[in-house]
Order: sequence, then C-alpha cells, then structure tokens
Amino acid sequence: MPVRRYGGRYNNSSPGVSNALSPSTTAGRPLSPSPAAGSKLASTHHDPVPQEAYYVNDEADARHQQQAPFREPSVEVEVEMIDDEPPHGSQKPLSVAPYTANSSNSSDRSKRNAITASGYTFYTNERQKTVYEALRSLRPLAELQEPRRVKEYAETSLKDSLYRIIEAHDVIMVAGAFFGDEGKGKTVDAVAHHPLCTCIARVNSGENAGHTVYDKAGRKFVFNLAPSGLLLPGKRNYIGPECVMDPVSFMEKEIIQLIDAGIDYRDRLFIGNVCIVTPYHKLLDLLGSAANSSTLKGMAPVHGSKVMKRGIRLDHIFNDDETLRKRLEKDMDTYLGLLKVKNLSDADVVRLCREENSDGVVRVPDYVIAFAQAKDKVEFLVKLYRDRVRHNPDFPARCDVTYELHAAVLRGEKVLLEGPQSYWLSNARTKFWESTTSADTTAAGLLAASQLNFQKFKSVVLNVHKAPGSSRVGIGACPSSFVPQDYFSAQNIKTLRDLPSETCANFEAVQRTLFRDGFPHSNDKARHNGIMAPVEYSDETGKYNIGVAMAIASAQHHGECGAVTKKPRVCGFFDCVLQHEVNSIQGPYLTISALDRGDEYDKVGVTIAYVYYNPEGKQVDVNGHVYKNGDIIRAGDPVPSEPALYHCHPIVKLIDGWRDNPIAAAKRRRNAPLPRGVCELLSTIEYFTNCKILSIGNGPNGDDIIYLRQ
Repeated sequence: MPVRRYGGRYNNSSPGVSNALSPSTTAGRPLSPSPAAGSKLASTHHDPVPQEAYYVNDEADARHQQQAPFREPSVEVEVEMIDDEPPHGSQKPLSVAPYTANSSNSSDRSKRNAITASGYTFYTNERQKTVYEALRSLRPLAELQEPRRVKEYAETSLKDSLYRIIEAHDVIMVAGAFFGDEGKGKTVDAVAHHPLCTCIARVNSGENAGHTVYDKAGRKFVFNLAPSGLLLPGKRNYIGPECVMDPVSFMEKEIIQLIDAGIDYRDRLFIGNVCIVTPYHKLLDLLGSAANSSTLKGMAPVHGSKVMKRGIRLDHIFNDDETLRKRLEKDMDTYLGLLKVKNLSDADVVRLCREENSDGVVRVPDYVIAFAQAKDKVEFLVKLYRDRVRHNPDFPARCDVTYELHAAVLRGEKVLLEGPQSYWLSNARTKFWESTTSADTTAAGLLAASQLNFQKFKSVVLNVHKAPGSSRVGIGACPSSFVPQDYFSAQNIKTLRDLPSETCANFEAVQRTLFRDGFPHSNDKARHNGIMAPVEYSDETGKYNIGVAMAIASAQHHGECGAVTKKPRVCGFFDCVLQHEVNSIQGPYLTISALDRGDEYDKVGVTIAYVYYNPEGKQVDVNGHVYKNGDIIRAGDPVPSEPALYHCHPIVKLIDGWRDNPIAAAKRRRNAPLPRGVCELLSTIEYFTNCKILSIGNGPNGDDIIYLRQ
C-alpha cells in the first residue's frame, strides 16, 4: 500500500489555511527583553517556551503593578532540574497564580541540581497577547457551522444497548480515550454485572493507575491493580503476567481493604507471574524524575528492567533464594550506579524520601526508606519478600492467567479487560511519547497483553472520555487545555488542598467570564473564529488570565485530581482532533462521563481543529511534514507529535448550555427528552470524530448513566 501523502484535505498549505493569516501576523514578532537581575518575575524549568518569553517589557510591567501589585510568596519555592527533561514548546505561556508554599519543602537539595524561583506571573503576559493578535484575524472555518443538523437522542435501557454489544462479543475492553481519569469505573462496573461476564482482568501497567469502586453497602474501595470486579460475587478477577506489581504495597494498600471489610477474595482473585516493582525502582523514579512530575511508583525503571530481562518476577520470590539474590544483585546495578553518578549517599536518599513525605502524604513507603538505609540491600529484599509475600497466608492465589482467560472464552464466558490509564498515555503512541507514562495502555496493548487469539475471538472496545472538563495530570502538550500541562507541578502544588482556597473560587463567575469575554463574537457566526481571547478575570485576590482562572476553578469545583497522585488535573475543552484518532484506531463506541457538569455552564466548548503558530516563526518537521504558522490541523488529519503540538492553539466551537433543563440524575425524570444543548454537543462530537456515543454519565452513583438509542 502506498504511503499516504499530505494532499487534498490533508494539505495544510492550501489557500485559506496558511494564507488565513496576513503576512504581518505570520511573521515572528520580537519578544520583550529579559528583565534585569533581581526582577520579581521568574520562570521555571518547566516553561514550554524560552525563558525570556515570559517577561513583559518595563512599560507593561509598570501598568500591571498599578493594576494588581505583585505579591511575594511567603517562602521560596524550589524547582528541580534534571538533565533528561523532555523539551518543551510553547503551547501557552505559563501564567501562574501566586501561592504560599509549604516551608518544609524548601530545604537544601543542592545535590539534586535545584534552582529557586521567587514568584510567578498570573496575569496575561506579552507572549499571550502576541499570539492572540496574530490569530484573531484567522478566517472562521466553515466547520464551525457543523453539524448542520442536530440529532435527537432518545434514552434506552441497559439491556437494549450495552448488553447487546457484550453478548455479540467474546472479549470486551474498556479503554481510556484521553489522558486517564476519564471515569472508566462506571462502564467497567456495568459490563462486569452482565451474567455472562465471568472474568475481569488487569493485563498490563501497574499501581500508577487507580479506580474507586463501591459495594452494595456503599463502602468505598480504592484499587490500583486489583480489578473492579472483586466486589461482585461469582466473578473471577485476574492480574496478568504483563502487569508490574509491588507485592508489598499491593498487600498493604489494596488487599488490606478486603480483609478489613470481611470480603473473602480467595476464590475471586488470582495473580499471574507479574514483574516485580522493587524499592530501588521507586527510588530510581524519585531520583530521576523532575520535581512533582511522577507518581513515584517506579513505572519507568521497572519497565526498563523488564525490557532488559534483568528484573524479577513473582515466581522468583516463590522459589530458591539464591536465584533471587543473583537477579536482584544484577538488576540493582542501575540504582547503585545512579547514586555514584549523582554523588548521593544512603543518607541523602533517605532525606529526600522524607522531604517528599513532609506534607503528610506518604508517597515513599516506610519499607522503601528502610531499603535505602539497609547496609545489605539484597538480603533486605530477600527477607522482605520471604516474610511479606511468600510466607504471607493472606497473599492471593497464583495461576497461569493467560491459560485461564483462554479457557473461559472457549467455555462461552465473556472476558472483560479493564484498561488502565488511556490511549494517549501509552508509550506506544509516539505523538505524546515525550510525556507518556506507561506500558502500551491502548486497546491494542490490552489485547496483546492478554494473549487472547484476536483472529479467533470477537473483541470490542468501549472508549471512555469525560466532558466538560476533559483533563490530565502530567506534563505534555495537550492543545485544548486551559493552561500548560505543567501549570500546577511547576509550582510544587502536589494536591488539591495546596491550591489557594480563595483564588478563583467562584466557578460560576469564572466560566461566565470565559464564554462572555473570552469569545467576544460567539453569537456572531460570521465573526466567531474559535480563538480564545486572553482576557482577565478579577476577584478579591487579584487579576488572572482567564485560562489560569478556569484551570484553578475547574480543578477545585469539579474535584479534578489524579486517582493515584491526587495532583490537581489541568482541565480544558473536549478535543475532537485527538478523539478522532482514538475512535479511528479503537473502534467507534464512546461513552462520555460526568456530562451533568454541563448543567452549570453557560456554554460548552469543543475543539474542532488546531492552528499552528509560533511567535518566533519557527517551523517544525513532523513525519516529513513541515508545520508553519497558520497551518490548520483538523479532526481526521494526522495528529502531529509534541514538538508541533506545543505550538498548536485550539479552534473552539461553542454550544449553548442547558441550565434550564438539567440532566443530573437527581433532577431529571427518567426517559425525559434530552435538552437541545446536550443533543448539539453529542451531534458535534459524533460529526467530528465518527464515533457512536453509547451513553452519558449524569451523576456520582454507579447507575447514574443515560444509555442512548443507536
């Protein structure tokens, strides 16, 4: 098959695309000079654009000082540098609200190559203004008027929608369609309740994933590796051999919940020959990651051991100690070598671990710190695994998971593969490769890890996304987010409670400002081009760029934080450009969670395309295609990789909200007609992504789901 060239719809150099911007706007504008030494405005190593881009000129700075005086944080904030930090582009300039850092995190870390930042900009800066001035003249895309016809969606029953799909397939995969935390748990639970679905399996990734489930008594369980079906009688749950597991953490954090609740899991949970995450993998993660950028679960290091076949698997723990010792000695060379290169002692490592836990959140467990202190580290691990795993009577049963899943399908049973994280966090997706976090967590990765015969067994993927308030935690170049992805981590904000409680606290006022002032021509179809203006929101605490205000307000109001890290998630618009690729690769079915959030919005934004613009005029070559200022990337075009995505800006279609006709389960009558705003949103997503929306979430309970007739 010939390679598809960039032509026709894919030709971003056609008239009306690059030429949509006048020559004066496409030329790179000179940036304001860097401030003199001692300036209060400082940048951090997370900045996705050159440092000087964040400084405003003296005149603009003086105007800002008159409008909203800069407030110094009460203590200095350390931001750590590492040599292998992924390069950053310029998705949006960093505009950060000031906050008071925890003084316990400001101790000396000279051996970790730290720099100190004394403050952050939080208002609209010159670079944002430059980008907007260049893009405000962009001619409106014809696609902003699509779809021409709004479908009317009717509610149907679980049995007439989801159950029909389950019954037509052998293997059902529930996969994240964005950047994790999409609300997959509800769909997993709905599939697991089907009588023919007897096996629920986690087949790859590790405890960096997370999900919350409730039993019939309303008791809450937080699992990382344990499959969600553990609470359902008569279901068999498996953790496959391609998963990576810290068995000590698994027992202390997950199995203990079942023991305390009196749930007998011995006939429900079975573990395969998983790869073992050791304490030194978690310490490698701590020492080798940028500050506040990792879950500290040892994922990258353990996958390195796995690929190099140097690590240990669960079977090694249950056999002779001598083989275990030899493998640990060999695999530990990487950790010991890093200590030598960084000139770190065991005492230094212990101090860094305790600093990481100093805010009261235990990110580095006690046994990991004890390992760092141990003189004979190999013997420490042998004894640890002997006592807490091999001789632990509470450790779950082991089995050949691949064989059991295959046998179940041959008996006519249904197998549910519970996907961790998401499509765009998969290391197999090169578009975000510099900021992905896991094994291959796409649907293809799930099926491959399960080792089920894809030619023999019928499989289906249920993709899950969240709207409004699509979000992600880690670094990266998601163009549809309100602020750069490292917005919170750059300030050492580790949990939602670290956000300043009074800043941008009025979500109602913030979202109204966004849709009223951020898109000034939203009601004029001839002039609305979907480019968000860098307006400011004001409250009693100061002035904030509207993207900053929405990022803070959304995280607080929606409780958006990582299921594992508890870090605030950066929210944004539903992204049809990325979603189109997901559905084209993983099949058409899509379920949207948390849509009842839209009850509180004046309008809902959907990204239908990107426009590339770099103020310096730099071009980026991606897969042989050169992106230049003014290029349009539409849903269905090849998605560029991060070097280009950092310079992409969303083109947003706005849809009227449905405040007067809420869909929240507590307020809606079952089978009532869906509001026009909901129908237009779903029609828009289906039009631009070629998906089929199966259901929408409308409340916190497991059965708060509206299934749609297709």
